[in-house]
Amino acid sequence: MIHIAIGQCGSTGTAEENQQEMERLLLQAVEEDPKLDLMVFPEYCRYTPASRADALDCAISLEDPDPFIDRMRELARTYGVCLIPGSFPERAGERKVCNTVLTIGRDGEILGKYQKIHLFDAAGYQESSYMQAGDALCLVDTDFGRVGVLVCYDLRFPELARSLCLQGAELLVCPAQFPCGQPLPARVDDWDLLIRSTALTNLTYTVGANQFGIVRRDAPFGRSCVADPRGTVIAAASGRNCVVHAMLDLDYQREVQKNLASWNNRRPDVYCH
Repeated sequence: MIHIAIGQCGSTGTAEENQQEMERLLLQAVEEDPKLDLMVFPEYCRYTPASRADALDCAISLEDPDPFIDRMRELARTYGVCLIPGSFPERAGERKVCNTVLTIGRDGEILGKYQKIHLFDAAGYQESSYMQAGDALCLVDTDFGRVGVLVCYDLRFPELARSLCLQGAELLVCPAQFPCGQPLPARVDDWDLLIRSTALTNLTYTVGANQFGIVRRDAPFGRSCVADPRGTVIAAASGRNCVVHAMLDLDYQREVQKNLASWNNRRPDVYCH
């Protein structure tokens, strides 16, 4: 069994206040489940940039020591937990940044880095005006399995999750900042359906960690959840800032994949050109 937890929180305060809340939720999760393997936080949960200038100003360079990254590595090592501390702006040259997610191992070492591939250029937003898109998949090998990483808008592109699973992902993880308010219509149903359909079509456990609260002009609605290989939600957030626990059975996942056989019955010779 893989013991996982989601720390649902929002970047509604200062970066320091938000980081303190992340640390509080991590401590709570470890106390509630001493066998915890993986803790996942939402996209930009420490700090959401307000503008291009803001993103450039707060961007982190992984080539230099950084207090936030160093602290997350220390906590992973202290608690013996694999940690995905949401995403953050990573400096990518002088005028652009990437929306980056790190996976930190139990020993505090960085196991993988993912830079968001699909930028949200839709519905009045233009993330590409200040963000640089990533160009590589992220598969992270851990002591409990291979993890594939997505971020928020990536969920709307099924090719990405499928590609991760074709390359051996046994668990899909998606930090997000899915909003429900203006200027966008309500998207609560979109979120629920995307998490469940990603799990079901790939027959793979899928974890969605979403922010909650009023963040800039958006209002992320939470509803962080875990869906099993049949697309059934097995754990979901019940409050605002909270911890969601789930246990994942990879033997059960392999049984589902064997019985439904959709991986074996694919016809890429017909539809992959």
